[in-house]
Amino acid sequence: MARGLIGLAAAVLGWSAPPAVAQDSFALPAPQMQGQPTAAYRPRATPRPTAPQHNVVTLPVQATPAPAPTPAPPSPPPAILSRPAQPMLPAVFRGCWSGEVAALDSIERLPGAPPIGYWTPKTYRMCYTRVGDGPFRLTFTEAGIQRNRMITNAQGAMDVLSTDGRTYATLRALLHFDEYHSRGYFTGATFPVDEVTKLQCQIEPDGMHVIGSVYGMRNTSPWFRAYWHAIFVHVPG
Repeated sequence: MARGLIGLAAAVLGWSAPPAVAQDSFALPAPQMQGQPTAAYRPRATPRPTAPQHNVVTLPVQATPAPAPTPAPPSPPPAILSRPAQPMLPAVFRGCWSGEVAALDSIERLPGAPPIGYWTPKTYRMCYTRVGDGPFRLTFTEAGIQRNRMITNAQGAMDVLSTDGRTYATLRALLHFDEYHSRGYFTGATFPVDEVTKLQCQIEPDGMHVIGSVYGMRNTSPWFRAYWHAIFVHVPG
């Protein structure tokens, strides 16, 4: 009976304590077997590849931005571009010419415009001369107005529009002045007047016969149309 108990005790101890060789081999991963792995080995899942994010792609571009292109030089403004040369007047126009328009052939107020006052005589002077060995040209031109206490700040100029190359030419005169109101002379109240006059000039034995057509504006608004004729005479330069 005692021998049987000793044998049973030895069997229990042998079941609960594995041999030393088995303990040493347990530290290594168990060989892959069919079915589930042992509880001591839990393989980690392989990460799933992901598509590259947009910010990852643009980071190098932001880190090293491309240099800004060199701006092209600006084009010159139209105001400084060269203007076409005016037509050359025929030789019969050489010298200086002067005239005055004291009266009109007709005048009409344009629709919706203020009433028209009396006509103030206009003066013209033009010199078609040369400087040194240069070509003949309008070296001095003036479109003016007779001295009048109701007129101030008069400025004028003239240029050539066309010519037939013999005895005829068309000129354009620009005249600007400020006119006092009829009852505002002592208060200093004025309004601007602009007159654009087309002059059709024909050289005759007795002088330059001129027909003028005037387009008048008051405060930059249409005001009147007028027509006149005069003879400009040759005067010393």
